[in-house]
Amino acid sequence: MKIPILLVIIFILGPIAKLKSEEMWVYFGTYTRDKESQGIYVSKLNLENGILSKPSLAATGDNPSFVTILPNEEFLVAVEETNDYQGESSGSLASYKINHNDGTLKLIDRLSTRGGAPCHISADQSGKHVFFANYVGGSIGTASVSGEGKLKLTSFVQHKGGSILPRQRSPHAHSIDIDPSGKYVVCADLGLDKVMIYNFDADKGELKASTPGFAKVAPGNGPRHFSFSPNGKYGYTNNEIASSVTVFDFNSSSGTMKNIQTLSTLPKSHENKNSTAELLMHPSGKFLYCSNRGHDSVAVFKVDENSGKLSLVEVEVLGVKTPRGFGIDPTGKYLIAGGQNSNDVRVFKINPADGAIDPVGPPISVPCPVCVQFLYLKVNNYESIFDGKTMKGWEGSEEWFRVESGAIVAGSLEKKIPKNQFLVTNKSYKDFDLKFKAKLIGQGKNAGVQFWSERIPNHHEMIGFQCDIGSMAEVSIWGALYDESRRRKFLTNVPTPTQKVTKVDGWNEFRIRTQGDIITIWINDALATRYFEKVNETKVPRNGRLGLQIHSGPSAEAWYKDIQIKEL
Repeated sequence: MKIPILLVIIFILGPIAKLKSEEMWVYFGTYTRDKESQGIYVSKLNLENGILSKPSLAATGDNPSFVTILPNEEFLVAVEETNDYQGESSGSLASYKINHNDGTLKLIDRLSTRGGAPCHISADQSGKHVFFANYVGGSIGTASVSGEGKLKLTSFVQHKGGSILPRQRSPHAHSIDIDPSGKYVVCADLGLDKVMIYNFDADKGELKASTPGFAKVAPGNGPRHFSFSPNGKYGYTNNEIASSVTVFDFNSSSGTMKNIQTLSTLPKSHENKNSTAELLMHPSGKFLYCSNRGHDSVAVFKVDENSGKLSLVEVEVLGVKTPRGFGIDPTGKYLIAGGQNSNDVRVFKINPADGAIDPVGPPISVPCPVCVQFLYLKVNNYESIFDGKTMKGWEGSEEWFRVESGAIVAGSLEKKIPKNQFLVTNKSYKDFDLKFKAKLIGQGKNAGVQFWSERIPNHHEMIGFQCDIGSMAEVSIWGALYDESRRRKFLTNVPTPTQKVTKVDGWNEFRIRTQGDIITIWINDALATRYFEKVNETKVPRNGRLGLQIHSGPSAEAWYKDIQIKEL
């Protein structure tokens, strides 16, 4: 039987187009000096089956050990872990432009870190600043990142002191991270046996002293990396020397920490040499993972959501040597561990019930991997769901919604709005990437965009998730996630750095992505919300209609335009 060529093309292209939305870029930072590696490597992870493509060189670099990807998903910044940058006792930062077609990186700029062996890097939620820690230099700093990827030093802090062991005679800043509120930056300093705490000035990109300014671990423990719970109530550090994890109660109002628990990362039977390396929280906040070098394993802990305390689930031997770094993909399905001394990486499937991990396949060759980071594939070919002229495809009250100047206008500047009003799509959506622009004018301060939502029968309200727009009691909620008519509460707060890029009196560009259990919201390329809905537990519907809202209250208008969506 002859098959028409057009049908063959459709048959071939259909599955390929679908697979692209089920893949992610994976970047591997590596050591290059006296190693086989040439720089940063990139691969693709299939989120359906956990298969990792053969890694290729994304960019050459000089010991680009740890890397971070900015929230705008356009730039990657690496620390170059050296001690001789431009003839000085210093390492450097290197910024790269990401090519979304093939994952390669183009070098944009380099900057001295003013201290030796920078070993860790992270970014604030706006992506306007990156933080770095110098291990040998015992110092930390902040650099601004321009819209073109240019770097500029904005803050530098030299630590002083030491602790009880010979390797702790001087400070050794080993990691640096911002808390979920965006107000504080913490540094785990192995040499001081302290987690240092700083106030972060998002306007100037400066780190400022706080009071008391640190939290202690037991002498000789050597804190290395740090992770916050998604709600920001608890903090965790792995102690490299003691092979343990310490839990802190974190007060985000005062920026203070209280040590509440310490647990070993090793099975009781292990008596040989070991040191911990990476520490990461699962996106759901339910599990914590810590790698062991020597035992060559990952310790999996369950997190008590009421107390933040840990209980050991398992210690899984990885089958790679010296797992200095590993990563967890944003959907929470997979953990990828890097074997620094076996020159390979391995993918593990995460059990959503208890956090335990199981290998997907054998290790894959990557030279000297020490860091793993993930990036969504860039979405193209969005579909416009508003034609700029009519409300075709939408349903709602013509009294409260109209089309003007290429935008949907909700509300009124002439009268109060007696109850919440929604303009709703006729179509439902499951996994998607949505873009739109919005602004608020008038006395009212509240609007939003519903998703995974439905109208409540015989009622004016909708039930489901809402990307909030506006403010409440002078607090910015632009990009916060609210559960409308269900839990009736905010599920996230907007970080301070993201609030700084919000245009209260102008148009703001939003992006909402839902994939699996993870909901991500950006505003003006800054991260506003990353939320993990435990759908298997909460039974929340993971599909529904979109809705444009104007909130009840004083006269106000919410304007929406350039509404485009890509189903994943």
